[in-house]
Amino acid sequence: MLSARPALIAALFIALFPLPSVAGSTVRSTTGAVGIETPAVRQYLLEARAQKVWRRPEWRVLLHYSPSFLVRNERSLVDDSQFFLAAQGKSSPQAELEATLELLFSRAENNDQAFACRFPARVAWLRRTLDIDETILPASQCPALHKWLKKLNADGLTLIFPVALLNSPASMFGHTFLRLDRKAAQKPDLLAWTLNFAAHAGEGRGFAFALKGLSGGYPGRFTLAPYYQRVKAYSEIENRDIWEYTLNYSPSEVRFMLLHLWELLPVYFDYYFIDENCSYHLLALLEVAKPALNLTQSVYWDAAPADTVRALVDVPGLIKKVAYRPSLRQHINARVAAMSVADQQIAKSLALGEVQLQKEPFVSKTPATQVEVLELASAYLKYLQASGYRRQDQRAEASTLVSSDNQRQRDREYDLLTARSAMSAVVTPTPVKEPAYRPDQGHGGRRMAWRYGREASEDYLQFDVRWAYHDLYDPDNGFIQGAQLAFLKPSLRYYLGSQSLQLESFDVVDIISAPARNDFIRPLSWQASAALRRYHFDDDVRPLLGAFKGGVGLSYAVNQQTQALFFANTQLLVGAELEHGAAAGLGLSGEIIYTLGDRWKAGVYTELLQYMAGQSQTSSQLRGRLRFSVAKESAILFELAEKREFSKAFSQVQLSWQSYF
Repeated sequence: MLSARPALIAALFIALFPLPSVAGSTVRSTTGAVGIETPAVRQYLLEARAQKVWRRPEWRVLLHYSPSFLVRNERSLVDDSQFFLAAQGKSSPQAELEATLELLFSRAENNDQAFACRFPARVAWLRRTLDIDETILPASQCPALHKWLKKLNADGLTLIFPVALLNSPASMFGHTFLRLDRKAAQKPDLLAWTLNFAAHAGEGRGFAFALKGLSGGYPGRFTLAPYYQRVKAYSEIENRDIWEYTLNYSPSEVRFMLLHLWELLPVYFDYYFIDENCSYHLLALLEVAKPALNLTQSVYWDAAPADTVRALVDVPGLIKKVAYRPSLRQHINARVAAMSVADQQIAKSLALGEVQLQKEPFVSKTPATQVEVLELASAYLKYLQASGYRRQDQRAEASTLVSSDNQRQRDREYDLLTARSAMSAVVTPTPVKEPAYRPDQGHGGRRMAWRYGREASEDYLQFDVRWAYHDLYDPDNGFIQGAQLAFLKPSLRYYLGSQSLQLESFDVVDIISAPARNDFIRPLSWQASAALRRYHFDDDVRPLLGAFKGGVGLSYAVNQQTQALFFANTQLLVGAELEHGAAAGLGLSGEIIYTLGDRWKAGVYTELLQYMAGQSQTSSQLRGRLRFSVAKESAILFELAEKREFSKAFSQVQLSWQSYF
């Protein structure tokens, strides 16, 4: 603490030689308090300027300052003006700090409106940094803040990662949020509070939602909810596995982060899907308690949730433990795998109301088998209700799942649970096998590839880079099997014979969602893509055409290593070289992918497409692929294909080296 004598000398010096004001540092309080100039204020302003404390990383993370690519100076990522006390606070760390100091000594009639109650993290940091004597500050009780902290009662942090959901534009890359772990004596974790950052977009989830999300058209806010609500939403309704990464934060660090969260709850950030998203702002919040981590710099250009998890795991000692929480779908699949086919059908029929509990074949089963059947039936009915299913592939059970049957479903659920509670038989819970690899142990989201190939008797070298994220032939370790999500992939090709360089293709988006089906879980597969690609014509011209493709289909797991995919597709090509400027076609495709261990993956793909509108042409291709993973972040891919487009048939062979980062 500053002694009285230096403080008196400083006060006399400032009185004789007033300090110049910082441009743009006009104070505009958001709490109703009025900044006052006293000798103490001037003393600490002088000290702050002498130490240049606004340059310290602790202050910068408290204000969320970040270098800007478009302007020379850094700017705060907070976009709500109510967060700033100085007129130029968004772009001037010094102006905001000096405005904070001026209001630090202000008084307010309502304790909850006091400056220290609105910005408790700023106040705590300034007191510690400038060694401000607490006795000279206005007293403030902050009853609302302390009631909120007591309600959360958190002394630990866990990062929660629900895996990707391709059916939702906002969740294609996964999601992250924080669980505020309570004191050990007050478990279980399901009752803990969670902290989420998300775009507040209303009800829309279509193309406009994605476009506005890419351009910062939605406000992003921090919100709190109990963990059991999040688990129900992600694990049971959306059927997404959840990974829990417990972080090594001390209770004092957790408390300081919560004080800053209190400052952020009333304000908003412009939300951007690519960079300023859920994962980025959680990392920024975690930096508040540990500024030395510098987590946000590793995801400056983009912040895919899986990449942010890797950023945390890469910090030595930051992760205390990792836990896996399987989805309802995984629980059902595990029960199905452990049960005979006959018992599976009984459980399914009970869930659908086709078999009565008091009749055969259920009543003839042993008590232990009855318990297993009832638990599978209850889980399956819960899955159908949570997923919003109203029919199952136009089979006979469709009549039991129409929208008017909601009450009958609830009655069946009650009967199943009542019957289970009346049985004394105890069975060992069916374990769900944890995946061999966590999401943070997968390959990097971006990929570069160098290729040597031969197509239609011409040799070439090709280079392409993919911004994100994963395709069907990438290593599956840490990723969802049967899922492909590729964004922004330009390809440049150099022909060795003609010594010419050209843009071979530009894939904007290429998505395949092909979850495997079984007798209980029966999702549809779908695919969609948009790209610029070159196509062969009879006169040896290879124009660049706009290509848009969509399809629906089915996917099956033949065994643990083999997956089969079948699609009915439609494709639209756009380009001046086509007879009417466009061509539309319908077709079928099929693919079998075989995975052998962690390193090898092979597949065969075939497609037949008939163009009927704009151009009459039958195109086809037969392609084989063989991939070998050299290491976690590198692989070799060999491809052999026979194709026919708007020309005679031609062959292609290609060898690639792929590097992930």
